Amino acid sequence: MARIYGTIESLKSLKSELEDKGISRFSSVKEIKGFLANYKLEKQSILDDTSKQLEAEYVKTCNNLELITQKKTEIINFKEESIHNKTNEIQRKIEVIKNKNGANFLKKILSSINLFFLKKESNRYQKKTTELANSALKNISRSIVSDQAFIRDYETEKTSLIEKRAKPNIKKLEYTLSVIESSRNLISGAIGENLVVKEIKKLSDDYVLINDFSLNFSPPIFYKKQNQRIYSIQIDHLLICKAGIFIIETKNWSTSSVESISLRSPVEQIERANFALYIHISEHITLNGHHWGEQQIPIRNLIVMINNKPKGEFKYVKVKLLNEMNDYIKYFEPVLTENQVNRIADILNQ
Repeated sequence: MARIYGTIESLKSLKSELEDKGISRFSSVKEIKGFLANYKLEKQSILDDTSKQLEAEYVKTCNNLELITQKKTEIINFKEESIHNKTNEIQRKIEVIKNKNGANFLKKILSSINLFFLKKESNRYQKKTTELANSALKNISRSIVSDQAFIRDYETEKTSLIEKRAKPNIKKLEYTLSVIESSRNLISGAIGENLVVKEIKKLSDDYVLINDFSLNFSPPIFYKKQNQRIYSIQIDHLLICKAGIFIIETKNWSTSSVESISLRSPVEQIERANFALYIHISEHITLNGHHWGEQQIPIRNLIVMINNKPKGEFKYVKVKLLNEMNDYIKYFEPVLTENQVNRIADILNQ
C-alpha cells in the first residue's frame, strides 16, 4: 500500500468551516455523506424518540396523578380526624368543668378562665392544623393541575405536543443540513480528493503521497508565462515514485462545470504549480546517482476528474478519470532508485 502523509486540504477547510458554525459531529466525509443520505430518517427518528418519551411520561403522569390524588384525600381525612379528636378532647374537659358542683365564687372564676383557655387552645389547634394541611395541599394541588393539563394535552393534541417537544432537536438538525448544503463545493472537493487517496492507496509502498502540499516563496519567483510573481502554491496531492513526481489536482465537477467558461482553468493552475515546484527542487534537491552526471527529476502534471472530463488533449497536462489514474501513473518506466524516492519524499515532506 502506498505511503500517505497529510490530510486533504478540502477536508481540513470543511472541518474548519463546520466548527466555526458550531458543528462538530462529523469526523470524515463518509459521515457527512451518511448524514445527507439519512437526513429524513434521522428527523423521523427524533419524532419517534420524542413520541416514546412522551408516552412513557404520560403513563408515569397518570400513575402519579392517581397517587397524589389519593394522598390529597388522606391529608384531608387526617386533618379532619385530628381536628375532630382534639375538639372532642377539649370538649370533654369543658364538660368536666361545667359539671363540677359548687358555688364558690373563686372556683367559678377559675373555671371560667380554664374554659377560655381551652376554647382558645381548640381554635389555635384547628387553625394550625388547617394551615399545615393547606400548605401540603397547595403543592399537591399544583401538581394535580399540572398533571391533569399534561394528560389532557397528550390525549387531545398528541401530534402537536410531539412536534413542540421535538422542535429544538429538529431545529438543530435543520441548521446542520443548511450549513452542509452551503458547503457543497467543499464537500464535493473533499469527496473527490478522498477518492483519489483511496485509489492511490492501492499502489505499492514504492509510492509516497503527500496531501495538501504547499510551498511559500520569499522573495517571490517570477513566472514569465503568466507574467506574475508566485508567492505560494498549494497542490492537492504530490505523488513521489520511481517514475518521478506527479502533481495531481482533483476536480469533482459536473458536466456543466466542465463545460463552463466562467471557472478558472485547472490547466493553468497546475502549470503554475509545476514551474514553482521545479524551481524549488532545483534549489533544494540534488541527485548524483548516475555516472553521467546530475539527474533530473521528472515532474508530470495530472488532473483527475471524478465523474466527467473534457474532450480533447492539453499541452503539458494529462486529464484522466479516477478509474484511469493508476494505470496512467504505472505506465512510466522507473528512473529513480528507492533511496532517491525516499530522499525526495523526506525533503518535500518537511
